[in-house]
Amino acid sequence: MKRVLTLTAPVIARLLAGTAAVAGMLALTSLANALHPALDSLSHFRMHLASLSVLCALPLLFSKRRRRFAVLATAAAALVSAATFGALWPKGGFGAAAAMAGGEPHRLLQANLRFDNREPDRLFELIARTGPDILTFQEVSTAWIEQLSRLRSQYPHGIVCERESRLGGVAILSRYAVAPGSAECVDDGLLAFATLEIEGRNVDIAALHLHWPWPFDQHAQAQWNARDLARLGETALLAGDFNAAPWSETTRMLAAGGGLAAAGLAGPTWLRAWMPNALRRVAGLPLDQVLVKGAIAPTHMERGPPIASDHLPILMDFALVH
Repeated sequence: MKRVLTLTAPVIARLLAGTAAVAGMLALTSLANALHPALDSLSHFRMHLASLSVLCALPLLFSKRRRRFAVLATAAAALVSAATFGALWPKGGFGAAAAMAGGEPHRLLQANLRFDNREPDRLFELIARTGPDILTFQEVSTAWIEQLSRLRSQYPHGIVCERESRLGGVAILSRYAVAPGSAECVDDGLLAFATLEIEGRNVDIAALHLHWPWPFDQHAQAQWNARDLARLGETALLAGDFNAAPWSETTRMLAAGGGLAAAGLAGPTWLRAWMPNALRRVAGLPLDQVLVKGAIAPTHMERGPPIASDHLPILMDFALVH
């Protein structure tokens, strides 16, 4: 028995060191995600890889032989995290934005509804409880179009993009009036535009649903959507299921195309539908995003409760800078 335990400890240490090294190298490699869509797909899992590297390295801190390696692995993960999140955090934070804005409060609800959602009432309960002014939705299937008619009196303005695909299109619903002729569906209903009249000002709203990343055609779609987003005015908001992380090259292309920046970090929102919601909040992928520009000053962002979708909704409060 003693001999088995003696042999097992070095084997476990080698496995931990090997896993930490591979995960750390992949996380570092993903920083070069602008070079190829394959690396961009890898970058979506960057923080998972960095976390795995740290978790495997921590026990090695108690090993004299591997302590230096453990410190290096932890430092590499910290570097990856700093490089990833540093450019995404709102300058000055939400508190500074709130102080700067000083206008009326407005609320956005962004959600991938899931095309085959069997519990639509969970969405309507969330809307009734939180009172958003603007709704941006993805996977608005035929069944969802019928369900959303229940909101017509509360949100009489906007646009719903129908598609032949069972996944459905996107939608923008609003309490605020839509400027005549501004509502439009493009990219086969996966991108919608509408100019809302808020506080006597024009605010462009876009809702987007991207395809899956490489080896699927997300990269090409993001390229032409970036060109579409160039039409956004000086004050605008883009919300959607990007099927890409906030630090991805895909998101960078979209932001550059529309002159947008991250509104904030909501955290993980997606995990396979059959997995627990509690795990989705901790270990999911942050695929649902909001980008803004101009007079929009986000003052608060949070993930909402589950709505029987494989995505968590996002609630964002904002004001208009005067």
